[in-house]
Amino acid sequence: MQSLELTVLVENQPAGRGLLGEHGIAFHLRAGARSVLFDTGQGLTLTHNAKQLGIDLAALDAIVLSHGHYDHTGGLPALLERCGAVDIYLHPDAVQPKFNRDGKDIGAPATSLAALGKAKTLHLVEKPTEIFAGLFATGPIPRRNAFEDTGGPFYCDAHKHQEDLLPDDQALYAILPEGVVVILGCCHAGVVNTLEYISELTDGLPVHAVIGGTHLLRASEERLAHTAGLLETLNVQLLAPNHCTGLNAQCYLRQRFPDRFVEAPAGTRFHFGEHA
Repeated sequence: MQSLELTVLVENQPAGRGLLGEHGIAFHLRAGARSVLFDTGQGLTLTHNAKQLGIDLAALDAIVLSHGHYDHTGGLPALLERCGAVDIYLHPDAVQPKFNRDGKDIGAPATSLAALGKAKTLHLVEKPTEIFAGLFATGPIPRRNAFEDTGGPFYCDAHKHQEDLLPDDQALYAILPEGVVVILGCCHAGVVNTLEYISELTDGLPVHAVIGGTHLLRASEERLAHTAGLLETLNVQLLAPNHCTGLNAQCYLRQRFPDRFVEAPAGTRFHFGEHA
């Protein structure tokens, strides 16, 4: 991939006048003539922000879902009304019931599950998958580090009998002239697990940027230190954690990486590769 324009379309906070915020995340990726949406937010601000930012949702080639929580899948019905039948990529478990520590349903809304039936092709991602040339979904991410967890607990049932380890969690990564650009939805698999896996998949190419939700909201000091340590080891040049990262982790990472940390509310645009 020679160039990539990445726009934060939905996020908890808006970047400026005319944009709206919600608890959720969605990224618009444009590479040449190709256009992809990574996650859809809850659906409260997606179409409004797209209009404000001049993004034509009808021109999408594909939708990729990071996992099955409501704040990443809720925008599917309105989105598919605009873009029509496009390819949708998700892990099979993204459609399973999901509940939080209070037994509240936080899975994909019924309207979103029904909307999946409008996909041109529903791609069930169970291994690293190329979306188009230079852009990949990781598929399930190996959980190798004991200091990382899902950020939950989360459950598969309202009575909390079975813990949900969120095997559906996946990230996107793009291979560009600067190196690898990693885009995270919520990163329930853990930042370290995710980046180590992507490094394996890319044969150790430099990781240039890490952007998106990190779910470090309840992370211990040990976990934050391990996370920052890997970011330093990888020499990540751009760090833009948002959505579910949490204020404490945001402050920690900003202090550790003052020259590399960038805020990324809705409306933020990043350019990589040619003409960046």
